[in-house]
Parts: sequence; structure tokens; C-alpha cells
Amino acid sequence: MSKERKNFDIWEERVRLYSRDGGVCQACGDMVGINEFQVAHRIANTISNRKHYGDAIIDHPINKAITHPGRCNSAMNCGFKPDKCREIVEEILEAGR
Repeated sequence: MSKERKNFDIWEERVRLYSRDGGVCQACGDMVGINEFQVAHRIANTISNRKHYGDAIIDHPINKAITHPGRCNSAMNCGFKPDKCREIVEEILEAGR
């Protein structure tokens, strides 16, 4: 895949997530600008989580949310809430059926 294609795919995913979440930060509930938001992983994008859950779970749109940078982005991490992680995994698996 070319660098240009990869950059376009990333941009396209960001636009889809922003549209899906209605421009609302999923941590605090306030609006966040299209040029200001970050994409937060609910189950963090770490090497250990990729080994444990797999790339399909970590990279799935259900595992991602738009947030303000900084504190809001960090607040989305459910790594210390195993029940919430399990709920996200189940939702992703159900969506794939």
C-alpha cells in the first residue's frame, strides 16, 4: 500500500468516526472540532493488548472514539476495567456475525 493510500485511509476513518460520534467527545460530552479531535482506543493500542485481544479488536471502529486531546483521550482507556473490556470485545464479535 502506498503512503498516500494509507494516509487517505486514515483520514477517511477519522471522518467516519467523527460523523458517527456526531462531533461529540465521548469522554466529556462536549463538542470537539473536526480539526481538534483525537481518536482514542477504549482498549488501549499497546503491544500486550494486541497480543491478548488481536489486531481485529484493537483496530475495530467500535473500539475507537473521538475525544479532546489529553485528559479526555486518557479517560477512554478501560484497561483497568476488565468487565468493560469484555463488553467491548463481545460487541465487536457480535457486530461481525
